[in-house]
Amino acid sequence: MSIIWPGLDLIFKSYCTLGAKGRTPYAYPFQMYPPSGRFKRGTFSQVMMDKFIALCEQLRSKTKSGGRVEMGTIELRVTIFAIRAYIDFVRGRRHRHRRSAPEVKALLLLDDQSFDKLKTKSKRVINTLERHLKRANRGLQKSVTPEGFALLMKDWKDHLIWMRLHIAYFKPPPPVVKGRRIQQQRNLDELMKMAEHGIRNEDHQPPEAKELRRMMRLYVRSARRGREGVYDVPYTLRNKNYFTANRHVGMFVLDRLKLKELPKP
Repeated sequence: MSIIWPGLDLIFKSYCTLGAKGRTPYAYPFQMYPPSGRFKRGTFSQVMMDKFIALCEQLRSKTKSGGRVEMGTIELRVTIFAIRAYIDFVRGRRHRHRRSAPEVKALLLLDDQSFDKLKTKSKRVINTLERHLKRANRGLQKSVTPEGFALLMKDWKDHLIWMRLHIAYFKPPPPVVKGRRIQQQRNLDELMKMAEHGIRNEDHQPPEAKELRRMMRLYVRSARRGREGVYDVPYTLRNKNYFTANRHVGMFVLDRLKLKELPKP
């Protein structure tokens, strides 16, 4: 139950939020990142959602009193989806707290050991549920026609896509950049100013603008590859008014170019 319930409860609350407020934070940002015309958005099925809600209400009572729960084909598929969705949710939280201290990550169960334990337990439960799903599929296929079973599976797949995009989308979206080329040039301009300050603070003459801009392109490339530690481009620009950030960028240039020293007063 400790593996099954968190994902189901998370998706259930997200669906309730969608119904109450008309939006949920766990939805694909269609307006921000409009998909192509062939993109499948899924189809909402009230029958499938009623089964999901009934399963959540049944399990909520079992979390307090305990006991066994009988699941059909759809309920088992929903449960497997919820377990996998919860892993994506935790992975997204780990991404947001990637710069947090190790103690904070351990307290929030977001450290590597806790995440590996969650994935191991989830895989074990999913394997068990998939064995039950095979039995449930065989039983259902005996009670309905092949056409009826195929239609049911099609409705489920369409509804699954709808759930994944509208109430269980836990992938962190990329930052919005309007006019990516323009933003890149602005970042280079800011980095050049920081490099000039850092170089002058080290009593050296900054290089010509063309050469300095070339060095800042190298800095951006190095930061993207993780070679500058915490001083990636967003972090560096956020701290552009701090001495340490300016010095770091300036030393990047000084380590690669032989510059003239400023005349001493």
